[in-house]
Amino acid sequence: MNLSDTIVASATAPGRGAISIIRLSGPKSLFIAETLSQKSLKPRFSTYGHICNKEAVLDSGLWIFFQAPHSFTGEDVVEFQGHGGPVVVQAVLQAMTELGARLAGPGEFSQRAFLNNKIDLTQAEAISDLINATSLAAVKAANRSLRGVFASAIHELVQDLINLRTQIEAHIDFPDEDIEPTSIEYFTHKISNLESKIRESILSAREGARLNRTTEIVLVGAPNTGKSSLLNVLAKEPLAIVTDIPGTTRDLIRYDLLIEGLEIRVTDTAGIRPTADEIEEEGIRRTKSAIETADLVLCLFDDRYNEITEKTVTDLIGNNSSKNIGIIKSKHDLQTNSALNKTELPLIEVSSVTGFGLQQFKKWLLQELNLNSNAETIFLARSRHVALLEKALSFITQARNQNIQIETIDLIADDLRLTQSALSEITGAFTSDDLLGSIFSTFCIGK
Repeated sequence: MNLSDTIVASATAPGRGAISIIRLSGPKSLFIAETLSQKSLKPRFSTYGHICNKEAVLDSGLWIFFQAPHSFTGEDVVEFQGHGGPVVVQAVLQAMTELGARLAGPGEFSQRAFLNNKIDLTQAEAISDLINATSLAAVKAANRSLRGVFASAIHELVQDLINLRTQIEAHIDFPDEDIEPTSIEYFTHKISNLESKIRESILSAREGARLNRTTEIVLVGAPNTGKSSLLNVLAKEPLAIVTDIPGTTRDLIRYDLLIEGLEIRVTDTAGIRPTADEIEEEGIRRTKSAIETADLVLCLFDDRYNEITEKTVTDLIGNNSSKNIGIIKSKHDLQTNSALNKTELPLIEVSSVTGFGLQQFKKWLLQELNLNSNAETIFLARSRHVALLEKALSFITQARNQNIQIETIDLIADDLRLTQSALSEITGAFTSDDLLGSIFSTFCIGK
């Protein structure tokens, strides 16, 4: 990346809208803005003006100048807030590129902020995670990461490691002197304490990583048990075809649903039954595959089932006892008798026709997933963070398992160095260019 370039991009989503925001960052930002607006811009003041190109007015709106280093990227930044028509936006971008800016790549503004030490890598990732958050809990957690809560926890661990390494490596410089028993006890305690803190961080990171993706729910049942009807009533639109003919649904039908701030992906599946139909058989195979990756499996049974047992559920979904499973007694409006639930699984009765039980079902859903809008977690994490924390844990555990003495002090010091290196990679203190490219390429253009 060439930081001497001036980059430009629309920071608002493509398409028509009331307002568009076009952002410039780099050494030519102020020159380009003042040339097009034909006005002198003061830092941190909004100035109303036009965009004039070749004596023609392209747009009118507000100009805001953020002088380096007091900007998001740490460079001179100018934002133009104008009208949100796609033709207008493209004309303004073209005018700016003609004066020396180039179109920014995905995430390039955030990447410049990282390279200019305005944010660390966890905060940069939190920006993308906040935009893509799938629940209110994820929004709260992403904001905590953006404020530096995650980074502070990692910096604290790294600083403790640096202090410990300094004391341990002092003994390497004097190999002829034995390590005092009090020092051995102190080192052992410090290493064990660090190991415990890293384990706690892993638990928090795993919870944060779980928040960082859409929750998958799969509806499973025999043909005509009301799976498609339930999907339609949850989505409030006829996504799936509903008929009395068994085997109508032959493929997976997915819908992203928002319930009290939680984004849930609900998947309707083919009814499970013995069949000689090749297409229906493929649909059932896909159903079983969806069960394997689901966060929650909902087994639907209608009035044909007088009692529901562990075998009834197992016959339907196979041996997936480790999965979160719920039982839905469907078609309450047609019910002639109550099904006897002989399992320890929760059972909720609903009607897709009358709406009976749907509110109770949604409330139970949030409780079962343990991701309701009031859920709190320390920070939002990614699988990358979990992997690096686990890597750090393996090295610190290796150090703890060493018998601390003058002959092993070199090995312990190296284990601690590797632990620190893994932790520092989380915040970007030690990060390869390939990793940076991979991370920022997933960002929106203009962010």
